[in-house]
Amino acid sequence: MRIFFGATLPEITKDEIAELVSSLRLSLRNARFEGRDKLHITLQFIGDFSADRAGELFESASSGLAKLPPMASVTEIVGLSYFPNNRVRRGVWLECRDDGTLARVSQVIKEASSSYGIAPDAREFKPHITIARMSQPFDARGRRGDTRGAFDRSGPMFPEDLQKLLGGGKLSVDRFFPKSVALFESTLKPTGSEYKILYEYSLEKSENEITRQGTSDGKGI
Repeated sequence: MRIFFGATLPEITKDEIAELVSSLRLSLRNARFEGRDKLHITLQFIGDFSADRAGELFESASSGLAKLPPMASVTEIVGLSYFPNNRVRRGVWLECRDDGTLARVSQVIKEASSSYGIAPDAREFKPHITIARMSQPFDARGRRGDTRGAFDRSGPMFPEDLQKLLGGGKLSVDRFFPKSVALFESTLKPTGSEYKILYEYSLEKSENEITRQGTSDGKGI
């Protein structure tokens, strides 16, 4: 099975992001937008892993999380960016910022997963929420299709204008507190990936509880 750890979002935050996405959908072409129930902040990608040991891995990570001080970090969305970078644009994500709590949570998960042979990501942890993926990568210099060609020139949103829209308050998402740390299963399908929460560690009001989610599915658009 293919799995990853992610921080889940409050329902009201998902609603606000969905409204933002609906505004972008009018102008951004050649993109597949993530469904509302797939929105999350990735903490550690695991990849292919034994289904029989997934629960064991989660318990190891949650034991480490329980040793952290009470978590009451407020997260805010501060920008819109492309991945992997502004030169080659394969998708769009929302940049997030908090007081470093999510980075500490990610580090705990990386330490737990390393004991199962999972190599930790050496890149600096940058919390973000992926909202769209391009059907093909676009080069800012026009190779393999002009990046601007993915946008409707009659509309208000060229790539460089995305940040201006958010900064100008036209697309806004209130600050939020992540609900939980979840272990997701990701199943790849022709229509896109589908997510299912296998286990969840609550962060709400610092009441940390481990629950099994047997039917929580997130389907892409």
